[in-house]
Amino acid sequence: MFALIRFELRKLTAQKRSLAGFGAIIFINLLFVCAFIMRNRKFGHKAVPGLEDRLISEFVNAYVYTETILAPCMFVLFPMVLTILGCHLLAGEIEVGQARLVACRSVTRWQIVLAKFVSLCAYSGAMLLVLLVTSYAVSALVFKPTGDLVGMGHMYMIKPGVYIHPASDVPWRILLSYLFAWPMLMAVGALALMLSLATRQFTSAAILTSTSYFCSYIVGGIPFLSAIHPFLPTKYLPFWRLLMYPDVPWHRVGSYAFWTFGYTGLFLAVAIAVFNAQEL
Repeated sequence: MFALIRFELRKLTAQKRSLAGFGAIIFINLLFVCAFIMRNRKFGHKAVPGLEDRLISEFVNAYVYTETILAPCMFVLFPMVLTILGCHLLAGEIEVGQARLVACRSVTRWQIVLAKFVSLCAYSGAMLLVLLVTSYAVSALVFKPTGDLVGMGHMYMIKPGVYIHPASDVPWRILLSYLFAWPMLMAVGALALMLSLATRQFTSAAILTSTSYFCSYIVGGIPFLSAIHPFLPTKYLPFWRLLMYPDVPWHRVGSYAFWTFGYTGLFLAVAIAVFNAQEL
């Protein structure tokens, strides 16, 4: 099993497409630095609700930058990267016949699926770590390295409002938010593997995974469809955003984490069951 995991990790890191995730981190940091500098110098043409321009200048620091950049990466960028890599890792190999060669060895189907899942988890964890280090390093060179953390509720898809946390309270919130973001990416990777086995084609699996993920968010934002909201995975996956509340609702964090790992286990179980029933 460990040899299989090492094999999958080597395959994943050897592919040039795996560098796309880290390239995207560099690119979004460049965009954020430009945007923060322009906003700090009042080049923006739109006012920020609830904050005056002079307050924005005072609160722009490395902490605000590092936490703010996590939202677009987690809601859009990283799930897209994991969808492509996860679908290529399984559906792509089935499509070209490489999975058949691996299955002929003395390994079971569930070991193949778990090895690919572990490699995706390692890759997503590396992306989060690189994002945390590079974001803080870059922003600390341009802005104040410490300070109060200001966040907008709508940015994190939580209760609207302006949330301000004192500087002494910020480091553990940032570290935990990045750590708690990891299970969300694990679930997305498991979803990509499950739908890869459902379609067995890379393009179809990538489209179906991204569609399922984003449609879940869309449906979750429509009040008329509230009856289905408790059953949507995206209601629970981004539980890292709950750390933006002044008083962290730890009971909700625990409940959402439980559901997140539950969905991840369900996706993997279905993937293994389907893989065992398929002919390669």
